[in-house]
Amino acid sequence: MTPAPASTRYATAFALVSATLMIAHQVGGKATRDAVFLSHYDVTQLPKMVIVAALLSMLAVIVMSRLLARFGPSHVVPLAFLLSAVLFVGSWLLYASQPGLAALTLYLQMAVFGAVLISGFWSVVNERFDPHTAKRTIAQVAAAATLGGVIGGVLADRVAAMLDARAMIVVLGGLHLACALAVRGIGRAAAPAPGQTVEVEVESGLGLLFRHRYLTLMGLLMTLVAVLAALVDYAFKAEAARMLSDEAALVGLFGRFYAIAGVVTFAVQSLAGPRLLNRFGIGATLATLPVVVIAAGLLNVFALRLWTVVLLRGGQMVVQNSFFRSAFELLYTPLPPMRKRPTKSFIDVASDRLGDVIGGGIVLGLLALLPELPSLIVIVVALVVAVLTLVVVGRLYRGYVAQLADNLRDGLISIADDEIVDATTRQTLAEASASTERKLLLARIEAQREARGDSGHTLPAHPDTVAPPGGPSADLARAVAALSSGDGARVRACLEGAFMDARLAPFVVPMLAVDALADLARTELRFIVPQCVGTLTDALLDPDVPLLARQRLPSVLEVSPQPRVVEALLHGLDDTEFNVRYSSARALSRMLGRDPGLAIDSERVYAACAREVRVPPREWAERDIRVDDVMQGEDAVAADSGMRVDYSLEHVFTLLSLVLDRDALRLSFRAVFSSDRGIRGTALEYLENVLPEPIRHGLWPHLGQPLTPRRNTRAHETLVAELRRGGPRR
Repeated sequence: MTPAPASTRYATAFALVSATLMIAHQVGGKATRDAVFLSHYDVTQLPKMVIVAALLSMLAVIVMSRLLARFGPSHVVPLAFLLSAVLFVGSWLLYASQPGLAALTLYLQMAVFGAVLISGFWSVVNERFDPHTAKRTIAQVAAAATLGGVIGGVLADRVAAMLDARAMIVVLGGLHLACALAVRGIGRAAAPAPGQTVEVEVESGLGLLFRHRYLTLMGLLMTLVAVLAALVDYAFKAEAARMLSDEAALVGLFGRFYAIAGVVTFAVQSLAGPRLLNRFGIGATLATLPVVVIAAGLLNVFALRLWTVVLLRGGQMVVQNSFFRSAFELLYTPLPPMRKRPTKSFIDVASDRLGDVIGGGIVLGLLALLPELPSLIVIVVALVVAVLTLVVVGRLYRGYVAQLADNLRDGLISIADDEIVDATTRQTLAEASASTERKLLLARIEAQREARGDSGHTLPAHPDTVAPPGGPSADLARAVAALSSGDGARVRACLEGAFMDARLAPFVVPMLAVDALADLARTELRFIVPQCVGTLTDALLDPDVPLLARQRLPSVLEVSPQPRVVEALLHGLDDTEFNVRYSSARALSRMLGRDPGLAIDSERVYAACAREVRVPPREWAERDIRVDDVMQGEDAVAADSGMRVDYSLEHVFTLLSLVLDRDALRLSFRAVFSSDRGIRGTALEYLENVLPEPIRHGLWPHLGQPLTPRRNTRAHETLVAELRRGGPRR
């Protein structure tokens, strides 16, 4: 695998620094915000403040989504960090004279800017990197973010101990100023390739959100997660407020809690985050959050203690900021910017704030019913929400699978623009012309059937050939003699003549190895396939039959959709000769293209594919296929001489297309060797999500990829549109 260019390495470094500073600010700011607010207001006022802050955040989301869609995150996000830094200076000045009012402004600023800026930062990251690179980079950035959480918690605790909460406000302003500079250093996405179309219309984020089910599920998941956090957070803060009333003590308590949670988050993300994501996939990683909440919540139901509430809140924070966050961000990678930019803020922030409103409303409703609200009631409600979250995760995972495949299908990679012209151009031209070749052949067969009448046993006489006298037995004898004569003119006259019988199949099959007669032989054999499937199957698998004839036999058999034909071609996949295996796979692929309901044993196909990828790379490279100039586009991969095709790799992808998404595999084959990192990354991300582990393990070295721990073993179908467009739209 080629090393990442310097620009990518620099962008990654700035992303790591930005994430560390940003989350350090977020954790330290939350500790300061909560402590200052609870020092001047009763905890029962907290749900009201949460609702007000959430409503203001939604307004900010509308503004931010429009700005991101029109100007792009690389321009907007650094300026937003800079504006936040200025506002912190204002809160610091106000705190000296009106601390109560400053507590409100600080709470609102953290609520409005915190999530919006974090969402904007992730927009910068997942637009800057292609999907495959993003999968690795995001895991690193998530680890840096957890380190920032540790720094932020320790910072809040130490500043509060040495100075006061007001000094921490100045520190928060300085952190956001540093974030503005670091995010600016990440850079922007690469310009579109020449000829690549770019959408310029900016659609309404809300319209997109409600029109696309995949986006709707993402928003619903984020809302439920926010409701979970709001309910668990209230129980935690209520207990903390009952224990301590001193402002400095509260800052210290929250600072230590967030610092410890940050340490655990950092350790969990660094040690297990990438492994969990790579081995079990996005769906299982997202599901860890509701599972942990359910487990810790049940512990509280049976043994409610202060430490169990802390464990519940800590577990929810750790998993949400590590496993869940990194997996959720990957859900955005298949989406084009013009769909992602208007909706990301709505999903990340507006949905989150809507969850805050719902969570705060639930708590207010419970307080109205039970003024001395027990924490257990809040936790039981959180358990119900966690179960609903688990259900939505399952549906969203299936949506991600569908979206990945849809994206590979939505647009076509321009053949002229793709630098991999050998396998890419040849396969594209072959597949494009296959349908035309097939239509011409079927038209010819139909015309001959009409000419011969309904008997189905004789062909019309060739204009230059006169049918020999005598009955059918004499015709058969003369045909056998002609086909066995070795005289090319007599063989051609027989093939073009008026007589053809299924009993002649063993004599016609060798003619497939003669270039000058192959087209005629193939046509005549196709007429009689239903009557001689067994004979043709025996010839296909007989090592004494000329190899070129065996290679061309699958294109004869494929005209009949009989189960016996499918079985014969599946046997062909196990043949000792690569040419036979190659042609059998392509014939099955064409049959499946004509009849998507064709029953093909997936286990046998996977087994054949696994055997192919175990072949040493040197043997792979030495394989070649005799190009059939007569059947270009239907039975051949290449049309231009002097340009080598990696037939082994093409064969593997053809096999996979028999059991996985046909269009997506075809596009991925063209994209994996592209010099465009976006196209290549999209294809590799798709393949990582659909290939069974044994096949991926064998195939990856042939693609120049290092072997990594296994993620999920089922299909993820979302990057197909980007491959067709020529990579992610920037």
